[in-house]
Amino acid sequence: MQVREFVITTHELNDLMRKTRDFQLVDVRTADKHAAFNIGGKHIPVAELSDRINELNPEHLVVTYCTSGGNSMRALQLLLACGFKNVKSLDGGMTAWQADFRQSAND
Repeated sequence: MQVREFVITTHELNDLMRKTRDFQLVDVRTADKHAAFNIGGKHIPVAELSDRINELNPEHLVVTYCTSGGNSMRALQLLLACGFKNVKSLDGGMTAWQADFRQSAND
């Protein structure tokens, strides 16, 4: 597996979010972290993903995100193993997002 093909940068995701909502954005962090700061999308903690996978459409792009990228890569691997073909993980997670878009974090 070429990791690069499954990663999306903060700027690529920001551009995608501005252009379309025709993808599934999934926050795989805990409820506390999601409540503290998120960029939208469906909240499915990585620990619940296998039980809630039917909430996602395997025919559409799925972008996962977490705090720094580790859990979103685990979620990505699970989705790929379950037959999802178009999955991306946010490189650096919310840590990178907040560093790149500080103004958005303060809104």
